[in-house]
Formats: sequence, structure tokens, C-alpha cells
Amino acid sequence: MFLSLKQSEKQFFNPRYFCNAFKDWEGNPTNVYEQRDVDEFLNMFMDRLETLTKSTIHENYLKNTFGGYLSNEFICKDCPHYSEREEPFLAVSLQVKNKKTIEESLASFVEGEILEGQNAYLCEQCNKKVTAIKRICLKKLPNHLIFVLKRFEFDYDTMSKVKINEYCEFPTKINLEKYSQFGLRKKEKGGVFEEEETGFSEGYFDYELKGVVIHMGIADSGHYYSLIQDREKVSEDRWYEFNDTFVSYFDPRNIPNEAFGGEEK
Repeated sequence: MFLSLKQSEKQFFNPRYFCNAFKDWEGNPTNVYEQRDVDEFLNMFMDRLETLTKSTIHENYLKNTFGGYLSNEFICKDCPHYSEREEPFLAVSLQVKNKKTIEESLASFVEGEILEGQNAYLCEQCNKKVTAIKRICLKKLPNHLIFVLKRFEFDYDTMSKVKINEYCEFPTKINLEKYSQFGLRKKEKGGVFEEEETGFSEGYFDYELKGVVIHMGIADSGHYYSLIQDREKVSEDRWYEFNDTFVSYFDPRNIPNEAFGGEEK
């Protein structure tokens, strides 16, 4: 955890009191000598904040800031029926294995699968099995979107957790319309959409990169550090590297070398 350079004589903030106060699921203080997956820690941290802010004026702060909705869709092909289940999220997990870019991962994320034959979908309205498309897509986007690149997986051959070091690049700016429910329906309608059907403000699907959390090492041990843009100096595109007690200026042109993965130097 770090403070702005303007707010403290030190470059960093020692989080030892936070680590003692922030308990794990068993009620034990945070073990600073044990590596924890950043996604697991984020989920736990968000869950604690939601619990602590419940029934307060800040109850909806996390949802309003990071909260979005996915849509789990079943689109029947043999009948006109459609089924949807909304799923809230505070972060979106993306595969990096065999994906050269997060655009490839997002395309795979919304690609879906055809349910037919023995795996056909049971349409409740028709009360029979029909061929259908099952897919998941972005329905409601948050003000601040967190992508989690899944670089850890369990290898059932070795029965151990392994890290995926494959190269996967991401842009500094991205438009997510074609990965959204609106964008997919727009494509299926041949790009024809009435203006009143959109309901989205200008730039709704556009995002800019503001920070990256990077892991060095292997699945069971390693080190995390962060690259964060100075939100007060956006016009200068000023970035910092936060690496334990070392806080220094960072050239954003080096983000590909630092964050895209590949062979670890």
C-alpha cells in the first residue's frame, strides 16, 4: 500500500497494521511470507468491504465503482424463445493460454457453444429439447473495469499448480462494444439498431489502461508489484512503479516488456 509522494515524506506506506487487522477465512492475520493469488485476495478484500459497508451510506460504493453484469444466454434455434440469467461481477477473468492478445481472449469469452443432439437445450416454454446457442457476454459495464488474466492453473498430470508464462498483450485503450450483449445483437441484426434502442452514453464502451499488477516467479512463490498511472498528471502520461519500498517513475512505453509475459528475464 502506498501514499502519494505529495502526502508523505516517505515514498511508501508500511501495511503491517493492515496485515494484522485483515484476517483470512479462518480468522488468522495475513501471512506476509505466504504468496497468495492476487485474484483470490481481491475477492476476499471486496467481500470484506461489502460486508463492512452494508447498511451504511457507502453500501453501494463498490457496486457503483467496480460492479457490472454478465449475461448468460440461451438462444434457441429451433424455436423463437430466449433465456437469460444475469450474473454480477467485480472483475472479469480472461484466459491467456493460447491467446496472443486479450482481444483474442475476449472473442473466445463471448463465442459460446452450440447445444445440439444429446446435449440439446431443454426449452422450458416448448417443453422439449432444441438446438440452442449458449454464451456469456458483457451486459452492464462498470465505471472501473478489472481484468484478471488467468496465469495460474492446476495441472492434473503433475497434481500441482503451475504458472502460464505465455505472451499475451493488451492495449492502452480498448472498446468493448463487440464483446457486449448490445454489440452481439447489433451484429446479428446486421448492424441495424434504432437510436432509442441503445440507451448508452457516448464512450460507454471505451476504457483506458490505468494500472497493472504484475507477478514474477512461479506458482508457489514469487513477487507482485504494480504499475500505476498518476491520475493527477494524466496529460503528462506519468506512471509509477510500486515495488515494496521502492517507488519510482516508470516509462509507460516499457509496459509491453514488463507486463505481456513470455520468457521471464
